[in-house]
Order: sequence, then C-alpha cells, then structure tokens
Amino acid sequence: MAEVEAQNGTQEAKWKRFEKLVYEIQRSFSGTTAIVTHKDYITGVDSKVRREIDISIKQQVAQFPILVVIDCKDYAEPVDVKSVEEFSGLAEDVRANKGVMVSSNGFTPAAVNVAKNKGIDTLRLIDSKSVDWKNFIAVPLLIENTFMERYCLNVSGVGRVMLPYATEDLVGLPMQADDGTALGTPLKVMHRKWNKQQIPHEPGVYEIELGKQVNVEYNGVKSKIDIGAEVVVKRSFHLGPLRIFTQGFHDAQNDALIMKELRTDTIDSVAIVRGEVPGWKTLDISDGSTVRAMMRLSVSAGYGDENDFEEDDATAEPNGAETER
Repeated sequence: MAEVEAQNGTQEAKWKRFEKLVYEIQRSFSGTTAIVTHKDYITGVDSKVRREIDISIKQQVAQFPILVVIDCKDYAEPVDVKSVEEFSGLAEDVRANKGVMVSSNGFTPAAVNVAKNKGIDTLRLIDSKSVDWKNFIAVPLLIENTFMERYCLNVSGVGRVMLPYATEDLVGLPMQADDGTALGTPLKVMHRKWNKQQIPHEPGVYEIELGKQVNVEYNGVKSKIDIGAEVVVKRSFHLGPLRIFTQGFHDAQNDALIMKELRTDTIDSVAIVRGEVPGWKTLDISDGSTVRAMMRLSVSAGYGDENDFEEDDATAEPNGAETER
C-alpha cells in the first residue's frame, strides 16, 4: 500500500504535513509535563538499531519513565493488518508503554481487531479545519420535543352569558378586568403560561386557569366568566445525525471522540420535528424502550408572538387570582 505523497514543486510531501498536524494536535493534548517529539529515534532493545518514531511522548511519573509511540499513516485506503503488525513489532522493540496508530482514512475491521489484541490504539484524524484532510463526523442526536397536543375549555358564568359556540372563536375573545385593563385572549394567556412553564413541560393532563371573574363581550352582550382549560401535554422523539466540527481523533475501538473542543452544526429543531430535514426519523418509544444516542437535546415548543414571552404576567391574573400549578 503506497502512502499519499502528492507534491507541488517545493511543497512539503503530504504525508509529512500529516505527521506534523498529528504532532501539533497531540502536543495540545499533552500538557506541560510531557515531552512530545516529532521524528524521534530510539534504539530497539531486541534489534539493537535506531528505530525511527513518527511521534513520541515521554513523561516521568515518579521514578517511572513512560513512553508512548505514535505511527502516522496517510494512506489512500484504510490501514490493514500488515501495517498494524509491523508497528506492533516496533513498539515492542523500543519497549513502549503504549502504541498508537493514527490514520487519515481509518482501519479495516481486521486491523482494528488485531490492534486491540496487541494493545495498540487505533485513531482516525478528524479535522474540520484542514484543507488536505478536511472531514467531519456525525453523531446520533436524540431530540425530545415537548408540546401542547390539544386542549378543551371550561367556562362558567353568573347571570346571562353569551359566548361564541366555536372553540376557535372563544379562545380569541378579549378579556378585561373590572377596571378596564386588557388581559389578553384565553389563547394568549395559555401561550404565556406555557412559555413561562406555568404549565408543566412533562407529558400529562393539566387543569389551568385562564381568567377568573373576567369581563368579555360577544354580539354586544357583556358577560362575567371564569375560564380555564384542560391541556394535554405530549412528547415526541426524533433521531438523526448531528455533524461535528472539531480537531482531534476518533477512537475506532471505543467509538469515542478525543478532542479539546467542538462545534456542532446548526440544529433546526422546528424543521426536524416537522419532518423537513433528511436523515431524521420520528421514533415511537411509547413501550418504554431506550434509544442509544451520543447526544440528547430537550426542546419545548414556543407559542404565540414575542409579547407572549414577557416576564410580567400580572395582567393574566385579574382580581388577585393565583397561578395554578
């Protein structure tokens, strides 16, 4: 298997740039007490010759010297078993405490198995900034979306009461306090309570108060009513890939990311919940089954316009009424 060595005039060989990139990343991980060296030479215990090491990490822990050797492979294809066996022999010869292989294009399944049995770590470079090795990784993200599925209104009044028959008309009816203060419509009050989590954001059925002894007018007839709602809160689950922008390594044996920082792609949860983003699916886990995801995001639907997110909710509670739940 030939290494990728495309050159342009006096430009440094690509595989050398790969080694230097891995060296810089590893040096940023190693702290101040470890000595990280690019192109080190260590005499083999068995071979009695100087062995070339792409990257070495040396650290003194109490009276014990620790040696880690790293082999960099910028191959056009995944690293195979032969390369792993060759490096394992080198790591054994220099008596390294740990051997690590870093590949630009991953490893074959057989190579991963052999490396694991020989105690060799197998890492793939992940670098969203690089030009030559620019790549990304996607991790499974589970979105838990909590929302008001439906509601029904409960209305009571004293004396003659005239109200619209249709629910959509009733929830849009303006309410006023006795002093003429506008309290908003029942729908706006409900939205306000939800956005401030005065309605629990947990699946269930909840009774809420929208107005107590409030004044409404319909077809010229004024009525004083109490109005509330029974709200059904549901939760939906959506699983899909989330692209990660970072610089570090992917551990092929443990399916883990090794990095100092990361940035995720934009998450448009509204479009995902609507089914508008390719690669995402809605899950039915009503049977209590678990979902394996590397990341989890909980979101709650927001309702109404920006005025329904105001902090002051005094107008929604006329005549000293207390907020329920």
